[in-house]
Amino acid sequence: MFHIKICGVQEVADIEAVFASGADAIGLNFYPPSCRYIDPEQILAQRLASKAGELGLTRIGVFVNCPVEVMLRASERLELEAVQLHGDEQSSIVSSLHDNGITKLIRAIKLPVGPLTIEAIENRVNPWNSLGTHLLLDADGGKSHGGSGKTLDWDTIRQWSDHHGDVSWTLAGGLNPGNVAAAITKSGAGSVDTASGVEADRGTKSGTLISQFSEIALASLRPS
Repeated sequence: MFHIKICGVQEVADIEAVFASGADAIGLNFYPPSCRYIDPEQILAQRLASKAGELGLTRIGVFVNCPVEVMLRASERLELEAVQLHGDEQSSIVSSLHDNGITKLIRAIKLPVGPLTIEAIENRVNPWNSLGTHLLLDADGGKSHGGSGKTLDWDTIRQWSDHHGDVSWTLAGGLNPGNVAAAITKSGAGSVDTASGVEADRGTKSGTLISQFSEIALASLRPS
């Protein structure tokens, strides 16, 4: 679906920085309590989505516990390529979205920080794994639903992935220019996602950090 996703963009300059960096996807955050929130009904969201579309970036809407109708409206209005479920949604919502034409779905799997077990990962992944959703392995941010800056147990994720080679997944959770190479190497991730890791101040993207992150990630993702 993508290789590098920069989530929580809020300015046209952010979109341009993502494109210039070599990243190929953006996340538009539609969760009102988030410092990265944008209103899908406002002109800014339309402007950001249009610019990303012009540049050929994959546009992903990030929703938290939203009614299906809200996700459908935003997807149509902003021409989103995918919907990311980042709340406490149940797997039954997938059929409702599919029935209404949204077929590309990303499910955030919130994993505890600290040492993990393969069983702990499987318990969270299994309800979604058979539904054709792309999985985003993220650090559990509690009520904030992501963007915590906390990292995961990459070694155990690698063990889990080695036993489930057919699973489509992306690594998130506290990734930044300083750790993304190690994260990819240790976890075996084929794609990565960051939000806070490329911000100068909380909620404010840095073009320099976006460039550094993408350059390092691309070099690490390319097969040697």
